[in-house]
Amino acid sequence: MAVRYDPSVIQEHAEDLYSRASRLAMLYGFMGIVFGAAIGFILSASAEDLRPVALTGGAVIGVIIGASMGRSRAFALELQAQVALCQVATEANTRRTAEAAEAAQRQESQPPLQQVG
Repeated sequence: MAVRYDPSVIQEHAEDLYSRASRLAMLYGFMGIVFGAAIGFILSASAEDLRPVALTGGAVIGVIIGASMGRSRAFALELQAQVALCQVATEANTRRTAEAAEAAQRQESQPPLQQVG
């Protein structure tokens, strides 16, 4: 099977990366809430009356840390998508330039036509 260049595959990959990036901040934020609340629950095991404050505080701190981590990972995916799209654009521009140079060279190599009679 011959492998051929297909820019639509790279475009589809970039769209998938953007889709994953858009979900990461929410996913990491949710995971931060869960882990923060769990840590707050564990830390408040000895003080029953402080449990709601510890759960809430842990969840808030967890969502802040989780969303921040999610945004940085999302940015990395978006950057990867932009690099792939930039490579597609570079290839398209290079191909156009090469085809124009080839066409100009062909025109120069043809002898000029002379009008007779």
